[in-house]
Amino acid sequence: MFVESMTAEEIIKETRRDLALLENYKEKIYQLHRRDFLLAKKYPVTFQHEWVSPATRNKWRVTITCHSKKTREAPEIYHYSPYVTSRGVGVIFPFYDLDTEDWAFSRFTGHFFSRYRNRYLIPNNLCTPGMDVIDYFIKDNISFSLSEKKKEDNSFTCCLKDGIALGIFDSILTVFRTFVSHDMLFRIQKRSLQSSIEYQKTLDDFLTNKLPNSYKQYCLQGRVGRVAGPEPIPHLSLDDVKDLLKDKPKIPLFSPLTGKIEFED
Repeated sequence: MFVESMTAEEIIKETRRDLALLENYKEKIYQLHRRDFLLAKKYPVTFQHEWVSPATRNKWRVTITCHSKKTREAPEIYHYSPYVTSRGVGVIFPFYDLDTEDWAFSRFTGHFFSRYRNRYLIPNNLCTPGMDVIDYFIKDNISFSLSEKKKEDNSFTCCLKDGIALGIFDSILTVFRTFVSHDMLFRIQKRSLQSSIEYQKTLDDFLTNKLPNSYKQYCLQGRVGRVAGPEPIPHLSLDDVKDLLKDKPKIPLFSPLTGKIEFED
């Protein structure tokens, strides 16, 4: 059974054990609903089942959807397994990778769904009493791709229909840690831009006051277009540089992993 303390290797080992059994179960529910798809008047038609693996005792939610008459013989089927964490319910979500032609594995933390609820569902008046936040998210964001990966810290960003997912990845498991809505991202970018403008003014004032007089005089005079050519730029001594860098304003930097504007060290 999936637990929060399991390693990536342990999660994948259990998932692979269940996948073989799930294939037989998916065929069973397809045959169960095949007539419903054939006789349907309106599409899409969706059914959801819960299945407990006899091998691992993991509980799986299996969803089968027929989107149109053309897909009645090949409906979309996906499955995920909820598990309890210290910060809510998370999900193990295996999916078939078309690039590798093999199963790939992802884990959504309980914190991720908490942020999804607070940052997207509630602000957009989509959260209703007793609603299944996990099921709503997966139905609305079933297709995704990791749009940016950073090898230095194994972080990634992922564009979703409802916003941006942030997390970490390795060669075997992708972990979705938190969620940022599109509206929130726009506000962060706007605040970052305003902060950068304010910083530039602060830095200009700082340099004007701290630069040695010889350097300031050179910059004010300007050397472009002089017949005799530009005069040499006055050299700054080591003491000048140390004094210039002392108490320099810190640059505000936007951190996508935290969603905050942080300052350089």
